[in-house]
Amino acid sequence: MRIVALLKREYESWDAPAKRFEGAYRRTPFTIMVSVLLSFRTKDEVTLEAGKRLFALADTPYKMVNLDRVRIEEAIYPVGFYRRKAAAILEASSYIIENFGGEVPGSEEELLKIKGIGPKAAHIILESAFGEKTVAVDTHLHRILNMWGFIETSTPEESLEALKKRLTPEEQAGLNRLLVSFAQVICRPARPLCGECPVACCCPASRR
Repeated sequence: MRIVALLKREYESWDAPAKRFEGAYRRTPFTIMVSVLLSFRTKDEVTLEAGKRLFALADTPYKMVNLDRVRIEEAIYPVGFYRRKAAAILEASSYIIENFGGEVPGSEEELLKIKGIGPKAAHIILESAFGEKTVAVDTHLHRILNMWGFIETSTPEESLEALKKRLTPEEQAGLNRLLVSFAQVICRPARPLCGECPVACCCPASRR
């Protein structure tokens, strides 16, 4: 997509919360998985700081299961549903230890067996932790790609299937991070900055 190529040129100049995870703490399949569990219905800025606090205490499943749930709750607050997420982190850590020798699995099929990991989360983990060329579709990608008219779908799940058919693995790689960052700094759901958009010339929404 030409429009994606244009955005990639601008990506390095954006100060997007989604980009700050890369150097925030030690990135392993486990810390990436836990970050994904923390991120549900929580802003990236809040998820990032919660991850820093939590991983200072425990950054492996073996260390995590030695924390009690209240200590995890205190570390991750104020992420949304922090009590439920603390329980999910403990359960996922125990599951990984019991079933995978303490290693986060590297296949979608096995990841989906972990409570709290759905298709979007699995694809984020596969790309970020294992370098797979795949795309995770969240509300940002679903909204933007439909707004551009690249796909016509009703749900993020439908968008994922449509993108699998339309994009090669190479084209899927990095698309989530790119468009989430774009949505955070320019194409915001409320009050988008169309006047500052580097792809306004190609976007049907900017011409309405």
